[in-house]
Amino acid sequence: MKTGEEAVYLLIDRMNEIGVDYMIVGSFSSNAYGLARATKDADFVIQTTEEKRRALMQSLPSDFIVDDQITFETVTGHLRQILKLPKIPYMIELFDLSDEPFDQKRFSRRKETVFGGRKAWLPAPEDVVIQKLRWASLAKRPQDLIDASNVIRISGEFLDWPYIGKWCAELDILAALAEARKIAEG
Repeated sequence: MKTGEEAVYLLIDRMNEIGVDYMIVGSFSSNAYGLARATKDADFVIQTTEEKRRALMQSLPSDFIVDDQITFETVTGHLRQILKLPKIPYMIELFDLSDEPFDQKRFSRRKETVFGGRKAWLPAPEDVVIQKLRWASLAKRPQDLIDASNVIRISGEFLDWPYIGKWCAELDILAALAEARKIAEG
């Protein structure tokens, strides 16, 4: 395996074959609806059984080092499993779908698309904006605000603004939304 993208495509293929429900989140999803940028990691949200999770992990080539310990992500407290590709270096995080209302809603709204020449699932663009704003607010990561702004700049006229406003109000991130919109217009 030579690139992170190659690892992501292989993982998507394996999840599709095994029947793991997933969506690609993080920078890959904001790249799909905004401006592309390089990244040293990939993030997925998955909903699966232990049997399918085991089958997925066993199907991965030896390039992948699987952290058998499922841990809590420190910002959101969501469960995750880490896959490392030290030769590249590259990391993939598999977040278990949480019971939070927004997480459940964005997973239910995911879109089937073609990604790297294969079927893949992405969140709706509105949900990318909202999640990026959440991360910008919770983790204080400026790149997430920039990613949200880029999605707004590129896809803004097609976005469901009442939906975004509702969830940003509920998640108490309206200030971040206003800032992202200002940056997008700038």
